[in-house]
Amino acid sequence: MSPKASRRREQAAAETPAASNHRLRDWLVGTLGMMAAAPVIGLLTGFFLLFGGIFLGVAWQAAMKPLVDMRQYATFTASTSGHIVESWAAIDFDPANLPAGKLYWDRASKISRCAVVEYTAGEWGAPLHRAFCGMRLQFGDSFRLSDWAEAVQEGIPFTFLRDASGFELQEVRMSRATLDWISHHSPRDTFMMSKPPPTTALAALREQFDLPVDVAVLSWTHPVPEFPLRFDPRRPQEAMPARVVEDSRAWNPAAAVLALLLAVPGFWVWRLGVRFFFPGEPSAPVLWVLTLLPLLALPWWSEMLPRLIARANRDWATIASDMLDDVGRSTRMIASAPDEAEFARGERLVWRLDQGAYADTFGRIRYSKPEPAPKSAEDALAALRAQTAAQVRTFDSTQRAALFRRLREQYEANLQNVQPLFTTAAEDTLRDAGADAAAHKAARKFLMYGTNGIYYEDLLDKIEVTPAAASAPSG
Repeated sequence: MSPKASRRREQAAAETPAASNHRLRDWLVGTLGMMAAAPVIGLLTGFFLLFGGIFLGVAWQAAMKPLVDMRQYATFTASTSGHIVESWAAIDFDPANLPAGKLYWDRASKISRCAVVEYTAGEWGAPLHRAFCGMRLQFGDSFRLSDWAEAVQEGIPFTFLRDASGFELQEVRMSRATLDWISHHSPRDTFMMSKPPPTTALAALREQFDLPVDVAVLSWTHPVPEFPLRFDPRRPQEAMPARVVEDSRAWNPAAAVLALLLAVPGFWVWRLGVRFFFPGEPSAPVLWVLTLLPLLALPWWSEMLPRLIARANRDWATIASDMLDDVGRSTRMIASAPDEAEFARGERLVWRLDQGAYADTFGRIRYSKPEPAPKSAEDALAALRAQTAAQVRTFDSTQRAALFRRLREQYEANLQNVQPLFTTAAEDTLRDAGADAAAHKAARKFLMYGTNGIYYEDLLDKIEVTPAAASAPSG
């Protein structure tokens, strides 16, 4: 080997470790730089995907979905009327989406109503069953099922099943993971809850929906509705609510203009978000494929977009979910076989009005729905109060004293939903000379300290008569 070649080999051998060190250094710097920039990149990516995706979602809802529905339901020419045979509120919560140590599970949850409808598609046909789940709403500790409008969405009836008294049996279903989480974690906040407060989120949820008077009034003033349906005579098992089919035939061409105005800027913002999502500079054809491929999921955008954005930024994903639920609130209607409905096989929680925290007060009265049914909340309350008073009059003095003491204890413990039904019964006790002094004293204290302070000494003095001789301890 010549001296020159030997020197070149020695020089190359000396440079190799240096080059390797440079490559390792560059790789480390690049990796650390990407790690440092990842939160910022994720924030920007989520932002662009969010707003591009929302624009595209609104465009789909405004123009394309109505066209798809119009074509899909064009053959739904037959009509029938069904009735609800099963119903529940589905609470959707994924514990994995809640940061460690946080307890606001309710605010991270969505709730929707589902109903299974039984109907016949012909005069002699066997009954068919179809499940419908409607709008998704934000859940929270102030949410009340009794405050929810009696519809899955406007024009589509809904009710929970009823008990022998005509009261709704409100039911919630959820996943096993959700039930386990709320069973083993404390409530987020117990302000204005019962005393002592519930120790688990599950107990707090049970108390949140334990509103006997509200549910009773709602039940008696809202009769069990029929469920109008339309279907294709060739496929009667795929029936849809009549309102959905009717709305599909009222497509407005002006919606296409709105869709275009939103879709064009939305698409380019979306493409920019995809570009940020894949920072490795893919070729133009690959980038176009990555841009267009997710848009095939536009019919299922409310589920797919938040999942995609969550890979970039979880906070933007939560915002996307809330915004898309608002966009599709009036049109979301998922029809399926009963077993495939949302949490159809989930964990079940049922609220019975004669059980729960008020079992020993409201639950002691056996109510029956008046005929004809009350037309207003005031009429329903009057009927409930009258039935309560009539049954309490059959109690002896000891039972009355115990009842009124318990009502007052519940009031002082922030369990204050049923007391208005017992005021007439307490007044009747004060007017009853046959009731002993203990019953009078318990009724008097209940009216004064368990009814929002609407009774005063002078008023009670006017209605109270001299009681019989005391036969039980005073309350």
